[in-house]
Amino acid sequence: MNVKFYVRKSCTESKIIICILKDHANMLRLSTEHTISVNHWDAKSQRAKKTMIGYEQLNDTLDHLKMEVLKQILEYKLHGVTEWPVLKQYLKKYFRPESAERIDGSDSRSSNHSIVQMFDVFLAARMSEYKPETIRKYKILQKVLISFQKFRKKKIQLSDISFSLMEEFRLYLLVERKNRNDTIYKMLAALKCMIKWLNKNGFSIDSRSLEIRQKVKVKHDIVTLSLQELLQIESVKVNIYQEPIRDCFLFQVYTGQRFSDMQQLVPEQVMDNVWKFKSIKTGKDMHVPMVGWCSKAREIGEKYSFRFPKYSLQYFNREITKICREAKITNLVNLTRYQGSNLLQLQKPKCDWVSSHTARRTCVSILLEKGVPPTVVMKLTGHSSIQTMMRYERTTNDALVNYLLSIQF
Repeated sequence: MNVKFYVRKSCTESKIIICILKDHANMLRLSTEHTISVNHWDAKSQRAKKTMIGYEQLNDTLDHLKMEVLKQILEYKLHGVTEWPVLKQYLKKYFRPESAERIDGSDSRSSNHSIVQMFDVFLAARMSEYKPETIRKYKILQKVLISFQKFRKKKIQLSDISFSLMEEFRLYLLVERKNRNDTIYKMLAALKCMIKWLNKNGFSIDSRSLEIRQKVKVKHDIVTLSLQELLQIESVKVNIYQEPIRDCFLFQVYTGQRFSDMQQLVPEQVMDNVWKFKSIKTGKDMHVPMVGWCSKAREIGEKYSFRFPKYSLQYFNREITKICREAKITNLVNLTRYQGSNLLQLQKPKCDWVSSHTARRTCVSILLEKGVPPTVVMKLTGHSSIQTMMRYERTTNDALVNYLLSIQF
């Protein structure tokens, strides 16, 4: 179930329409009491533009209305109203104040809602703001909480959420699922974000639950490839199915871009030797000149008319690992991770650590090692903070010596 807003373009000033969608064949359109000039409406974001006086108040009102509708739908479903024709009639009544009676006089802000169910309300309300990768993160957390409920043999209601429950969930991630500290940190951060949103929107949840903490080592050991190892990958003989995967990986190395952005490449994005696109993860407008270091990416892209084959991330990572193994990138690599207070020393052949994201890390690492200013590298990769990007910095001792020798007095 999704909720959207729109205005009719045929009018200079129009009422804002709320559209409740079950699917493309089943939807309910209703006029709200709010009007707006078409010139002040942003159809893409479904919000009033900043050029309109009072845009913040109107957008806050629409956000609140959307949340109320989603909560009301959930309330009806909890009381057994699940068939669309019946639900549609209930929603029509809800929008008419003279007949908008709540089922059983229940309160839509009841703390008896399941935390798992509230994910759907939360994500539906934030759908237009969140990128697909962020939504996927919350979907994974929702599945983990379902597993946690099965482990406890009891559903978690909003009224159950407390500091002690959050600590129980943290220990479940650590002991039962054996997640590492960085994974636990991300899951707790996402859950706390949703709890804050629920509290802000009228649900009563113990605010002490937000005090839960998970220590995490910020800078991790990561794996990057050297120029020599890139040459090994380029020259190794692979089968006909692996060749496009190798090319996709190298295209990422020579552009510094993410797997998702490489996969969205189309010929229309490449003009005048520049690849221009909107990043799927961040929504940023990206500008990659295919010259110098990036010129090899253009050569690779031209082989496929700038339209790469489509792969699932899991399959791609398995195959690039096999390619690296064939390329003899098999020296043992130790990485340090933390699980609770335990220091984990993980040792594997380097090829087993390589994934699609290794390409982006390798690009950053090599460019920094070659003396490219961090701000220039950030411009290429789209990193918003130098601290995040510098986690990929892996200057070797030999590079340090060579750089110092190059300095003239």
